[in-house]
Amino acid sequence: MKTIPHIVIGMLLSLLLAGGMWLAACAPQGESVALRPPPTPASIQVSVGGAVEHPGVYTLEVNSRVADAVEAAGGFVAEADKDALNLAARVENAQKLDVPYAGEFVPDEEQDFVIAIVDTPSPLVGSEPLGIRSATLTEMDKLPDVDTTIAVSDTSTPSCSDGLVGSGAFVWPSENHFLSGKGYESDHLGIDIAAGEGSPVYAADSGVITAMGNDESGYGNVIQINHGNGYFTVYAHLSVIGVSMCQSVYGGQRIGAAGNTGNSRGVHLHFEVVRDGWSINPWLVLP
Repeated sequence: MKTIPHIVIGMLLSLLLAGGMWLAACAPQGESVALRPPPTPASIQVSVGGAVEHPGVYTLEVNSRVADAVEAAGGFVAEADKDALNLAARVENAQKLDVPYAGEFVPDEEQDFVIAIVDTPSPLVGSEPLGIRSATLTEMDKLPDVDTTIAVSDTSTPSCSDGLVGSGAFVWPSENHFLSGKGYESDHLGIDIAAGEGSPVYAADSGVITAMGNDESGYGNVIQINHGNGYFTVYAHLSVIGVSMCQSVYGGQRIGAAGNTGNSRGVHLHFEVVRDGWSINPWLVLP
C-alpha cells in the first residue's frame, strides 16, 4: 500500500506533465504568416511636352527617371532630339519636361551648334557673379583654334528671382563618370570630368541660370546655376553655351557642350559645387 508522500509526489508529477502538454499545445506551430502588402509608393505628376507622341501631365512613381516620363507620354516622335536628354536623370513633382526637336538644340555633325556667334567673346554676365574661386589655374598650353560660341547678347543683369528649385538629388553633369584631370583640392575647387570636344553637359539639378558667358579669370565659357536651395553649380571650359540668363533648367537637361576654353590643358568639364556660400567636394553630392 502506497504511503501518503508517494501519493503527493505522484500528483505533483501528473500536474507537471499536464502543464507541459498544455504549453506545447499553445506554442506556435511554425505556420507561415501572411505579411501585409507594402504601401503603395507615393506618386508625382510630371508635365511632358514637345517631341513626344502624347504630350500631357502624367502620374509617375517617386524616383522615376526622364525615360519613364517619355515612355508614359508614348515615346519620342521621329523628329525628337533624343541625345539632348539625360534619360537617367530623375524627374521631380510638378516638373515640366520639354523634349526638344532635332535642330532646335543639337544639330547633326555637319551643322554647327550655335546660339550666338561673336568675334569677341562677351564678358561673363550674371546677377550673382561667380566669385567663389581662390586659386589661379595654370596657364593653358594653347588657345583653341575655333571661334568661341556663347549665348550672351545682352549685358543687362536680370534678377533671376523666380524659377525651378533643385531637389538636392544630383545627377552627373556628363556622360562619363570619371576624372581625366585634377580632383578636388585646396587650390582646385572642383573636379575635372573626362569629356570629349562637344560632348553634352547636363544640369546636375534643377535651377536657374544666374551667370554665363566668357570668363577671363580662367573658366573660359562657363555656366553657373542657382538651385534655389543653398546649392550653386559651375560648369567651366565649355565649347558651347546652350542656355540664356535667368532660364530655368531641370536636372539632366542639356545646357552646353564640353570644350577647352579658358585656362585648360585639354578638353574636359570642370565642375564645381557650392553649398551655402562654401565650395565643397562634388564627390559628396554626385551619385
